Amino acid sequence: MLSIERTYQQVSENLESLLNNIEVDNSIAIITRPGHKDIAMLQAEELNSLLETVHLLRNPANAQRLFAAIERSIKRDSQEIEGQTIEELCEDLGIERER
Repeated sequence: MLSIERTYQQVSENLESLLNNIEVDNSIAIITRPGHKDIAMLQAEELNSLLETVHLLRNPANAQRLFAAIERSIKRDSQEIEGQTIEELCEDLGIERER
């Protein structure tokens, strides 16, 4: 995820362009203002995803289950899968093919 840093002045002059960059590149914009805390702008969908992740990881038991599931997924993804022909798949599923 890319991070863009802009001043308040730059944002006010180019808001539409900045919003388009955030949308297209799924980036985060950090807006700086003298004498104020920095503010971040990101897609609402991304924010919702981050908040949901934080909520799920807040419970230690739930976090442990999620990390274990990730490990299983990574292990499964690294395993080689034997190929299957269309005919074999149809046979396994009990599907008769038209000839």
